[in-house]
Amino acid sequence: MLTGFIFPAFVSDYKGDETEVLHQFSDDFGRLLIIAGDHTGAPLTSFDIKTNNFSDDQLKSQWMSYVFGCAVGDMLKKNRIMPDYLSGYSMGIYSALYCSESVTFTTGIDLITKAYSVIQETVKNMNTGMGSVVGLDKNDILSLIAGYPGVTIANTNSEYSFLLSGIRDEISGVLVKARLEGALHVSLMNVSFPYHSPLLNEASVKFRSFIEREVLVKDAIFNIVSGLDQGIFTARNQIIDELAANLNQQIDWMKTMEKMIGLNVACFVECGAGTSLHKTGKFITGDFRIYTLGEIGEMLW
Repeated sequence: MLTGFIFPAFVSDYKGDETEVLHQFSDDFGRLLIIAGDHTGAPLTSFDIKTNNFSDDQLKSQWMSYVFGCAVGDMLKKNRIMPDYLSGYSMGIYSALYCSESVTFTTGIDLITKAYSVIQETVKNMNTGMGSVVGLDKNDILSLIAGYPGVTIANTNSEYSFLLSGIRDEISGVLVKARLEGALHVSLMNVSFPYHSPLLNEASVKFRSFIEREVLVKDAIFNIVSGLDQGIFTARNQIIDELAANLNQQIDWMKTMEKMIGLNVACFVECGAGTSLHKTGKFITGDFRIYTLGEIGEMLW
């Protein structure tokens, strides 16, 4: 049975017991949190899931998602659970690269910080964001956004679940129409950047330039499955391509999961807090299981 490590992006919904579970098996979370706080100069060690989880700060929230992903990956590898394949959901690519030993822990933080900076500069005069639609198929979504040039599909989670990205007012218009068309659920997300949108083409170019000039990226020791085109790669130049394109090109998580399932991955571990990838996996066809952080003990005992 092959194993896949999958890394979520932003954590918007903590279960509440993530740090307790991690501390039960290793000291990796606390260790990495101290390093991250020292490196960024931010008070990350004051993190508390219930009272101070930084959910209202996009950059700190990204750092924390990264810390969780890296800590889970380290814990699994120390317990001799190795991935046959890795993949990162959107910004989860950074912790996937750390786990694959392509970048150091602090380099991953620097990549997240720089990506945030170039995106912020690119959209500083725009009112942008993201939205989600559940219950309509892709043709329905394409028809709805046809009249809104500032909106694109950012991600396909499953056959009937999509994320939209672009100009915030236009997304709101699409969501209203989606509700009228019978969507089961629509929401304007608490995100101010248009991730995976052509609006970030300039940011992608700047990010690539930064990586090529200033970042040490090595070949990965594990196979990485692209969330963009589902290609499998380990080489440094391919990793740089993926990092740059991850800002402005749409991802297809459904196809990414289907790719790994087709490669006979039957055991997935959601390497991060929350259960977002586990929930998404319920709507993807195949014979597989996704272990969440709270279920990892079943693999370790």
